[in-house]
Amino acid sequence: MRTQKLVTPLVLHALKYFDAAARNLSFTRAAAELHVTQGAVSQQIKGLEEQIGARLFVRMTRSLRLTREGSELHRVVNRLLQELELQLQAIQPSLNNKSVAIRSSPSFSMMWLMPRLSGFGRLYPEIEIHLRGELFGMSALKMSAESIDILVLYGQGPDQSNHHASRLMSEYLLPVANNDYLARYPALAKASDFTEHILLHDDSPWENAPPYAEWGEWMRIATQSNDNEVQDFVRHGHQYNLSHLAINAATYGQGMAMARTSLILDELAQGQLIPTVPICVKASAAYFLVINEHVGNKKSVNIFKDWLTEECREFETQRNAILSGIARMV
Repeated sequence: MRTQKLVTPLVLHALKYFDAAARNLSFTRAAAELHVTQGAVSQQIKGLEEQIGARLFVRMTRSLRLTREGSELHRVVNRLLQELELQLQAIQPSLNNKSVAIRSSPSFSMMWLMPRLSGFGRLYPEIEIHLRGELFGMSALKMSAESIDILVLYGQGPDQSNHHASRLMSEYLLPVANNDYLARYPALAKASDFTEHILLHDDSPWENAPPYAEWGEWMRIATQSNDNEVQDFVRHGHQYNLSHLAINAATYGQGMAMARTSLILDELAQGQLIPTVPICVKASAAYFLVINEHVGNKKSVNIFKDWLTEECREFETQRNAILSGIARMV
């Protein structure tokens, strides 16, 4: 008797949904990754389970857990998808070597990287840049599945065990505002004076950052305040999900931002933003470069990596020299 074929086009389609749900352990996050509805993911998983006759997930109130069968299937699916990605890349060498796909923290992309890409273009006009903002990190499989070559992250160290990650550039934090705001609000003489000001927060400076992370870090070091005092001083003000938005609000006189100095060096030089307290604190977070391990010796990636590393090295030297002239660096 002929055995029923299980690997049908419908099953192959559903496996994409299964893989995303298994990696995220969430139908909601899988839906966001695939740009579909949560209901579509749930329906595809249900259909796959019915087709193969096995439960793949234990559905709990707020989370998912893979069953034994689900874990075994995902191990195979994950490996096959990575092998497929490698093979597809191998048969497109000419296309691969003419482009580089980059995901980068949005604020870093807009305020630091974008102004410098024209220089890269003059040096390497044959290489196409495919750049998108990416708030947080991503798995090895997602990088491969989306054909991402390079990831630039801001954080306290990427958890990218399947990639080649290296520290790219340090960062310093500095409270800033514009002249209009400073004319309307009292001068800062002591740490408690911050409670009289409108603070502007990036509430997601890096993945899983604690609340008020950057203001808290600066306050703790610059004012020698204890943790309870820091919480009292900084737990107020406006919140944004991008550093770029908080900095923009400061340039419009809407409050005082805790700025990453790499993003505002031009604004400081032009007087658009003024240090409210001339103390730069070295951030515990930094910029990291993550290379997709599957790109191998892709020429365009190596060229961009070397260019970016050198740009960051030169900028870091320039930035530190400028900051040391306007603030105390700690």
